[in-house]
Amino acid sequence: MSGYGDDRRRSSGRDPRERSPRGSRYDDRSQDHSRDQDRSRVRDRSYDGRPRGYDNSYVAAQRGPGRDDRGGGRGYGTSSRSASTQPSSVSSGEKLPDLPKEVTVPKDGRRLDLPMRPAQGTIGRSLTLAVNHFPIQSLPVIKIYQYEVLMRVPPSSQRRGSEKVSAMQQAKAMLKASKFWGDNFVFDNISLGWSLDVLVAIGEQCTAFIPLDGHTAEKPNEIEITIRNVGTLNLKKFVGHLQDSGAAGVMSEDVEISDIFKALNATYRQDPASRFITRPKSTAFFIRAPGLSSTLHSTGGILEALRGAFQAVSYSFGRLCLNVDVVCSAFYVPDICIVDVAKALAGVPPRQELNDSSSITMFRSGCERLVGMYFVVRHLNTVKNARKMKIQRLSPEGARTTTFEELDRATGRSAVTSVESYFQRKYAITIRYPFVPLVVSKDGLFPMELCFTPYGERYKEALQGQETADFIKWATSPAFIRMQQITDNVKRFAWHNLSIPKAMGLSVSPSMLQIRGRLLPCPIVVYSSGTDSRGPETGQWNLRNKRFLKPAGFKSWGLLYLPGGGRLVPDGELQNFCRAMANSLMNVGMTAPKSPPAFLKGNAHGDIKQEISQLVGKCTHAFGAAKPDLLVFLLHDKASTSIYKVIKSVCEVDFGIPSQVMIVEKALRDKGQMQYLGNIGLKVNCKLGGINSSVEEPLFRRSKFMILGGDSSHPSPGELRKMPPPPSYCALVGTYDQACVAYTGVATAQPATDELIGTFQPMVTEIMRRFFSRNQFLPDSVIYWRDGIAESQVPQFMSTEVQALRDAFKEAQKSVKITVINCVKRHHTRLFPQSERGDKLGNVLPGTVVENASKDIFLVSQSALQGTVRPCHYTVLHDENNLTADDFERLALNGTFSYGRATRSVSIHPAVYYADQVAERAKLHLRTDQEGDTILKDAHDELKYTMYWQ
Repeated sequence: MSGYGDDRRRSSGRDPRERSPRGSRYDDRSQDHSRDQDRSRVRDRSYDGRPRGYDNSYVAAQRGPGRDDRGGGRGYGTSSRSASTQPSSVSSGEKLPDLPKEVTVPKDGRRLDLPMRPAQGTIGRSLTLAVNHFPIQSLPVIKIYQYEVLMRVPPSSQRRGSEKVSAMQQAKAMLKASKFWGDNFVFDNISLGWSLDVLVAIGEQCTAFIPLDGHTAEKPNEIEITIRNVGTLNLKKFVGHLQDSGAAGVMSEDVEISDIFKALNATYRQDPASRFITRPKSTAFFIRAPGLSSTLHSTGGILEALRGAFQAVSYSFGRLCLNVDVVCSAFYVPDICIVDVAKALAGVPPRQELNDSSSITMFRSGCERLVGMYFVVRHLNTVKNARKMKIQRLSPEGARTTTFEELDRATGRSAVTSVESYFQRKYAITIRYPFVPLVVSKDGLFPMELCFTPYGERYKEALQGQETADFIKWATSPAFIRMQQITDNVKRFAWHNLSIPKAMGLSVSPSMLQIRGRLLPCPIVVYSSGTDSRGPETGQWNLRNKRFLKPAGFKSWGLLYLPGGGRLVPDGELQNFCRAMANSLMNVGMTAPKSPPAFLKGNAHGDIKQEISQLVGKCTHAFGAAKPDLLVFLLHDKASTSIYKVIKSVCEVDFGIPSQVMIVEKALRDKGQMQYLGNIGLKVNCKLGGINSSVEEPLFRRSKFMILGGDSSHPSPGELRKMPPPPSYCALVGTYDQACVAYTGVATAQPATDELIGTFQPMVTEIMRRFFSRNQFLPDSVIYWRDGIAESQVPQFMSTEVQALRDAFKEAQKSVKITVINCVKRHHTRLFPQSERGDKLGNVLPGTVVENASKDIFLVSQSALQGTVRPCHYTVLHDENNLTADDFERLALNGTFSYGRATRSVSIHPAVYYADQVAERAKLHLRTDQEGDTILKDAHDELKYTMYWQ
């Protein structure tokens, strides 16, 4: 723990490790028009009732008496082996107390009255909405003292020469520290604390030593805590900030304001952190109880999903509130032997014995994924059994061949013995698996079969395939059920019963905040023919009787069929499919050859690159072209995982040929084939440089605009444990047409977890070069849509990426007006209809917008297929184009109706969507050179004016 100047007092930006790989493996293969769900699975692994991904970013631990923040007793839970598998709509079965209709202001508090902000936007129909923010009704009128807290291990208690206090030591010290700083002390688990009491005079400090378990005079085990009184909270200044500020959010450059937000968060976190599964500094809290947990059987029974509560202080919609939401995350089922966990992770059948080299080799692949998780043992005494230990690595040898020097305390002599012999002699335990690796922790070596999963141990990897489907099926909740789940979470928090907030004069309303919103008119989606006269109010439409706005064509094409993992498809059936595909493409205006494609039946286990080269040669011979315009690949589902990556890498980097991968089981199925081929047409047209549709935007007629979109994609937490970890991938996309719907993209790789794009200027210069090549001029105005910049990162973002954008145009000697818009999907704000009905799931309708602050909105632009819809949070960070509120809201909404490969509006502006896809595709372009170095290859020049990533 660092000293008083601890930089950790400054709130950090978002943790890029919260991201996860795409839930749907291949974005070529979907049968749905919309891929909005797939993109959202990249964003986070937290699942909160939408058809989105899930967020394992919350490290969970269950606390109980004498336990640390990483885990605890059984608490409220039942045995995980009987965990409920009830659907999300079923109540947890808890007897939750009723909430009071009104909460009175405590005697030491004063009601917080904030002025209503006038609405700036004028377009659309007015609505009344409920939002899952609960207003803080009163603030203290008494003095609240702030203390800087320093914890360290004194030299007498240090075991390895380090004064750093572990999370476990800190949690144990906190349980006993009340004797030092009293019952009214609130600690943020970093370096700040608050209390009503004057523990030491302002400017002075005092130190106490807190004894931990096993402390004796001969063998000390204690933590040194030093607190320094830095003064009282400036609540008058804080209220003035809330009343006068036109902005939103809990970040402030003023340290006094920022510290009060931290104090509020810590005050309302302290009680649930002592009762629920959580981690230090986390805002998510979980309970293992029937109805709130479900075993994921597709994981071999080693994982379970828990539904919990999110709580954080927010300053939104002109009100100081507590934001409460529902979160779901995956955890290890408690008391599972680590051997069984490794088997499940490696895909080894649970009943298969580990008695041959092949099974051991396969088993070791699962063992590698255990590094970093915590475990407990059952063969020691009670105190040590309760202690959680971290797996640092796995030994290369097993218990039989791993030896160490054992000291005989009676004689003082040491002798070499094996781990297997030691456990047999010491504990009378016969090691069943003497050849599997040993678990290595800082506490020693342990046979894997004696290690078990602890309570509250989160799963740090990304769920895959059926695991994801099972998780989503259980976690998804329609809006009307989610609203009740949020209310249940408020009952669990029971703010009105908390003694410390009440003593401080704080009170919170038990009712959701009611706000005004508007329903914007949906834009008309324009096609070359068949354009509907009205915009799709449900956010969905179809291609019936429509032709693409700018249909592309191809004169030569080839088909590679790779049998394997399914039935062998006869040649005649493949020919019929090719005719159906060509007809489907021509129905939407594309031109396709009448002759069938050059055909090659390959080997799914062969050299895919060589087979693609052979197909290209056959196309050249059949059509007389230098190379084909389009390559189509048919794969069986079970054999498609690694082949897809090779196909995309070879076609996009080596040959520069657009490619379309399809799954046999979907493509050749009679039911729904026309819809499937319609989806394929949307993608193929974009890949060939065509434009499917556009939306009329008045701004684009008044000036020469270019739309930019930027995003970064980071390794998962499991990948970050690799040495060295894989890089983060950054992408920038930009338009080059007047309607701002045709995009080109570039990508780069940079050190893992770096969010800001380090090579932004050369990337945007390349986008400008392509724009100029197509138009012979540069744009007068640029709108840059950037994905997910945290509040704390905004100043650095403006000084790096935005400044690089200015410098690029300055070097080109072009004056340009720049507008920068931040797009955030990872938040916990949900909107619920009040004044009129929503859709069949109880969600607000597409086009619903709420003003959070000046040019700061929450916009729902999509309809939900299942679950609760999540609005996108758009904030204008910089505006030289002088957009009005109506311009800004219209731009954000209309853009979501112009996503290329969907006949439905999507959840975020397509510029950000495409940037995410380009960054994901860049992962497949990574190559290893002859010297063993990895390099990122650019997509072929012939693809730069196509959206090859679709």
